[in-house]
Amino acid sequence: MSNELTKIVTAYAGCEQNHLQDRQQQLQIPFQVSADNPLTVPAIRSHADNDIFTVILKGLATSYTDLGWRQPDEKDKNYVANKLADSIPKKFPSIRLHEIPVAFAAGIRGRYGPFMGLSVVSFENFIEAHLTSETREQFAKEVLMVPSGKEPDNETKFNTAKYNALKAFNDKKAGHDISLIALVVYTFLDALKLIPFSAKDKWAFVDQAKEILVNDFTFQITKALSKPERDRLRRKIESVNEGTAVQQILNMSKRVALCAYYDDVEIEEINLEKLIDSKKEMFLDA
Repeated sequence: MSNELTKIVTAYAGCEQNHLQDRQQQLQIPFQVSADNPLTVPAIRSHADNDIFTVILKGLATSYTDLGWRQPDEKDKNYVANKLADSIPKKFPSIRLHEIPVAFAAGIRGRYGPFMGLSVVSFENFIEAHLTSETREQFAKEVLMVPSGKEPDNETKFNTAKYNALKAFNDKKAGHDISLIALVVYTFLDALKLIPFSAKDKWAFVDQAKEILVNDFTFQITKALSKPERDRLRRKIESVNEGTAVQQILNMSKRVALCAYYDDVEIEEINLEKLIDSKKEMFLDA
């Protein structure tokens, strides 16, 4: 495991003395949505198919230009753009249209890891990595909070955070995906000392997270259309196994931990709302 991952996960697992203070600082979740937050505009499905295709086609051309690569012929480029215009709204319905070129630009610059060649799968991977990036997670935190013209008081902040935690719990029970809100909720519950897992447990969640990521990349290999794409995915698997895909592993491990906690709450028939309310003073004093 890389030194960087060891350092970060050690803090996550609660082995550092300043861990609680760090977690309390993370409770200061921004309630003012920044002007450049991409999530303040409608999601991709609100746009016409032709608009989606046009943005993607331009993004493809820009990617090849920025890399200094020869542009593919018009037929091949239109094929990729059409495939992405069909797959992105289906696979990533929460993305905003103007985030697509941002994800492409970051992907070709290696911010989501090394890649070999550009294809439908590689551009989809750029989108997926963008949606789980730290910056995107921060934007998600902002829009999940109650909008207001002024800074809400601590009572409002607590009620909003509690609402998010209870909604995520009920959504999980109903079989819905909670990945977008999971990190926000984990931060809230963990800072209230409601996440009961030991350092050993959390290291186990890291192992589970790595397994999930490896399985996902392995599945993608079966769908990859070219050898360079399969080689790129194999390198991503290596980066997970070696611990260099730090943020992906850490984010996934916290989601695994939150789901495990919610399973315990359901099995033990704990009144989560009452339990959160019992920690209200801790939140207000943080």
